Amino acid sequence: MDIKPVIVQSLFDIKRDKWDNFKMSYHTYLHWMRNVLSIDNPIVIYTEEKFFKAIYDNRKVYDPTMENTKIIVQKTEDLTAYKLFYKRLENLMQTQEFTDKAHFDVPEMTKPLYNTIMFNKLYWLRNARDNKFFNGDVYVWKDAGTYREDILSYAHKKWPDPKKIDITKPTFFSHHEKISIHNIESHALSQMRFIHGTCFFVPNDTLDSLIDEMEITIDNSLKNKYIGSDEKMFDITYLRSPDNYKLIKSNWREYFPLFSW
Repeated sequence: MDIKPVIVQSLFDIKRDKWDNFKMSYHTYLHWMRNVLSIDNPIVIYTEEKFFKAIYDNRKVYDPTMENTKIIVQKTEDLTAYKLFYKRLENLMQTQEFTDKAHFDVPEMTKPLYNTIMFNKLYWLRNARDNKFFNGDVYVWKDAGTYREDILSYAHKKWPDPKKIDITKPTFFSHHEKISIHNIESHALSQMRFIHGTCFFVPNDTLDSLIDEMEITIDNSLKNKYIGSDEKMFDITYLRSPDNYKLIKSNWREYFPLFSW
């Protein structure tokens, strides 16, 4: 069976260039994003109007006909995660009860729009699948800032190798071989994480159930008045049914060599 992987990524303005902490310019993100856009593979990019031209111009260098590229322009307010979670996140982060729990001044504890964009990753994969973009068998999430080495490490190279992909279950990368959480709330509010939100593989037939499970995790967290990054939500989701997922031990941004041809 020939497996066709399709890369999906996004870039949205969450005013990160104006934050007090963890500030990052969008020029930097667009520079890093070129590395993924240089890969010789079908790519679907979700973004807003202000970034369209820069993304288009960067991708056209490596896909001159744009036959392997789909750029979808959206408004933040139209995103599924925005409709489902933004107001609840905003309300939670404004409560004294939550601010007393949140001991770290990090985006996932203080910026509801940050969590909203992070939580939308699976919905972008579903949109790409449902629209049959490039008729992929597995959709591969890649953050805009995934690769930060010289672009020559990635340019015009095919990635990922289909023969290395498990088509039966989602594949996550983890900092540790095993995931162990003693207290769910404490883990969500901590800076400890196992699964990387930066990159993961989701075969078509497993995407809907993964979304359902993630929605349960996020909903339970909000009901119990705590929240964490998408990575913490993935950790908690994984632990409920670990046999449903494939876990690969990896450091940050080692995905390219692990799944290279």
